[in-house]
Amino acid sequence: MANMLEEISEVDIGSTNVKHKRSRRLRRNGYLVAGGSIVAILVLASLCAPLITPINPNITELSAPLLPIGTPHHWLGTDSLGRDQWTRILYGGRTTLLSGVLASLISTGIGVVFGILAGYSGWFVDTIIMRFMDILMSFPFILLAILIVAFWGPSTFHALLAIAVANVPFFARIIRSEVLKVKELEFITASVAIGASQWRIIVRHVFPMLLPYIISTLFMNIGFMISQTSALSFLGFGTQPPTAEWGAMLAEAQTYLSVRPGVAIAPGIAIVVAVVGFNLLGLGLKKVLSPSAS
Repeated sequence: MANMLEEISEVDIGSTNVKHKRSRRLRRNGYLVAGGSIVAILVLASLCAPLITPINPNITELSAPLLPIGTPHHWLGTDSLGRDQWTRILYGGRTTLLSGVLASLISTGIGVVFGILAGYSGWFVDTIIMRFMDILMSFPFILLAILIVAFWGPSTFHALLAIAVANVPFFARIIRSEVLKVKELEFITASVAIGASQWRIIVRHVFPMLLPYIISTLFMNIGFMISQTSALSFLGFGTQPPTAEWGAMLAEAQTYLSVRPGVAIAPGIAIVVAVVGFNLLGLGLKKVLSPSAS
């Protein structure tokens, strides 16, 4: 009985030490803390926009166009139509951040499926999938966006869909290379030797091994998607006026850069902060979730 109690106490102490090490590692992870804080602030500010500012983002005030930064009641100034820049930055975050997240989820999800199938299946399936990925990579995402817009018209969804499809090959190739490494591990070889099916091996062994890498890359991919969807909106292929979106706001502000550069500074800084925040969060998650960190 005494020996059993000692063993239980040793297990409790060991699990407590593991928890302390894990929490200490999280606190020391500057990437995760900085990136998580930035992303949390951006998301909360966008979601709570009606509580932060009572102004409608699309209401124009033609008597007060291009007010400078620091103007009372318009502390980030106004655009060419007199719309409050601070309000449009907050509401524009909803469109911009959601577009980046959805585009990243779509490209990551499809890329994971193709990457795992190509990496774990035989030569024939691998060749077909990779040649299809090569065909997609031959299309610049701007050209792909133009083709999609030509068929269905410019919109936020069509822009993020074009970006997601254009980036599937890059993620699929990365996942395929990781799957080829995992296939050579001893416990995978042992599972094959005892007769486990390919589906069972992929679901029970391969995918869990890749999950930390997928999660970290997903968040870093969001920052990249935000910059690309904003670029399409800047070119007129994405979000259309009067909807607030950071890339579209930059497009509207470019005419007045020499007169009021502050009109472009606010949305430009917002895009940079969002991209940096998600990249830092992805790097932090990679450090926490990687097997070497445990």
